[in-house]
Amino acid sequence: MTGEDSSAIVAHRETVREWSRAGGPLSPAGACATVNNPDWFIRTPDGRRRPLLKRKALHDRLVSAYRGEFPEARAERRAVILAGPPGAGKSTVLADVLGADRGACITVDPDEFTCALLSEAMKDGSYHRSIVPPEVIAAEAAGERFFPLELASLVHEESSQLAIRVRNDAVREGLNVVIDTVLSSPEKAVELGQRLGSVGYSVEVIDVEVPFELSKSRIADRWQQSYERALAGGDQLGGRWVPSEYARSVYAGPDGRSLPEVAAEQLAHTGPTVMRYRRYSTPAEGEPRTLDVDKSRTAFGGPLIDTALLQE
Repeated sequence: MTGEDSSAIVAHRETVREWSRAGGPLSPAGACATVNNPDWFIRTPDGRRRPLLKRKALHDRLVSAYRGEFPEARAERRAVILAGPPGAGKSTVLADVLGADRGACITVDPDEFTCALLSEAMKDGSYHRSIVPPEVIAAEAAGERFFPLELASLVHEESSQLAIRVRNDAVREGLNVVIDTVLSSPEKAVELGQRLGSVGYSVEVIDVEVPFELSKSRIADRWQQSYERALAGGDQLGGRWVPSEYARSVYAGPDGRSLPEVAAEQLAHTGPTVMRYRRYSTPAEGEPRTLDVDKSRTAFGGPLIDTALLQE
């Protein structure tokens, strides 16, 4: 890559970073966010966004297609809550932990719906017609290249709605679920655990941690690699940008801990149906991941103790 190419990518990254700030054209609350489009959503008296009929039909189709990707999901009322900051490596840990059992669970991941919504918008023309902000259109006219996942924040709330719908439907049917989330709110974490426990779910909490600087560098590296591949003709969705302010806010827990770490710990200790709680961490790039916490219960409502003691 030439120096000119490299400097152009750095400049583009800074543009995306700046426009993703609160009030910017790529912020989740921006005017072009899909939930703010009156042709697609209405705002209910209590402030929620509800899809209009045609948009709901799209939701139905996307949810049905997504559910179809998990034909072997079993109705055993098991839930895995996968938590951790962006770039922590949650998917790798999940694959290692679940192994061959992964197909027995429906994985609830809002990022999958982000990709699906943007892909649909590219197909039907609504991406350029309704989602791309005027600022991006002007920049592209001047020669700067943008790719859809850099606009992921504009479909963030809608993709979250779809993920919650899949989760709720699966739980209603008693199906095993993996809930892939940052888990940045301790209160919502406890609430989620209570909701799952109230319908008889056995819950496992897996928290995957990295320091902020490692999270930040991985986010940037992952985006740049995807951007370069897209420029070279690869996946035309490009790389998802995670706003810097959001990444930083995830580490607002006490003593510099991440909020997912705090939330996962609180959920594990207060949720009587959390049967196992593990926390993994990677201190720096290139260093091995370690298992720092591994605790279990032998029965609903029992004490949470070191798993090693149960295996003696």
